[in-house]
Amino acid sequence: MSSSIKKLAVAVGAATIVVSTPISGAWAADEAPADASGKGQQTQSAVRGEQHPTRHARDGEQETVARTVGSGVIDGKEWSMTLRFYPELPEDFPSVDRTSRFGDSRPGDPSLLCQRVFIGGVQVDHQAGPWAGCAVVDGRDDFVEGAGLHGLTGKGTSGTRIFVGNPASGTATAGLTLDGGAVRTAEVVTLPGTSYRAFALPIADGETIASVDTFDGQGNRLTHETYWD
Repeated sequence: MSSSIKKLAVAVGAATIVVSTPISGAWAADEAPADASGKGQQTQSAVRGEQHPTRHARDGEQETVARTVGSGVIDGKEWSMTLRFYPELPEDFPSVDRTSRFGDSRPGDPSLLCQRVFIGGVQVDHQAGPWAGCAVVDGRDDFVEGAGLHGLTGKGTSGTRIFVGNPASGTATAGLTLDGGAVRTAEVVTLPGTSYRAFALPIADGETIASVDTFDGQGNRLTHETYWD
């Protein structure tokens, strides 16, 4: 139904499963073996209708940019997470939310950043309306950093969940280690022409996170978190 969000502070170990990794402008399709919990995770190509990283408007500076960050199957349900950037606030975006944003200050160049998470064909927080998962940002180069668990039950604390992270610049990969020792990893995806980046990793019902880590392009660990559960 909703999401639990914490500040992304510290993240990872060796990677064994890669989720929806973009390769040379295309999307890789792979099938990962069942993890230690016995609940297999299958990765797949970008969600239908979201296969092209960008969508162009007439004015290059005013184009809406969208990209699938991750997708696959977990607990027998298809899941996906998509980032979408609107250079200008859409006309039907609620006026009451036009000054709210991921950061603390009012944006000088108000734009909109949306993080759409779907599990089993249902959008997380869809009860909040068509702009659920969206917030005002300050243009294409705003600073957004954080992480959250997104699920349809228990505010993202139970059931099938998707871990979404917005890491710092220079982060190339992220990994999530489960209590049973299984490790899932994903590449960080950046929206073309913007500073916004994210990764997404699925968590099956009953699984518990031992740690979340992030790495730079040389494999050096940048952050390490152990308080997610």
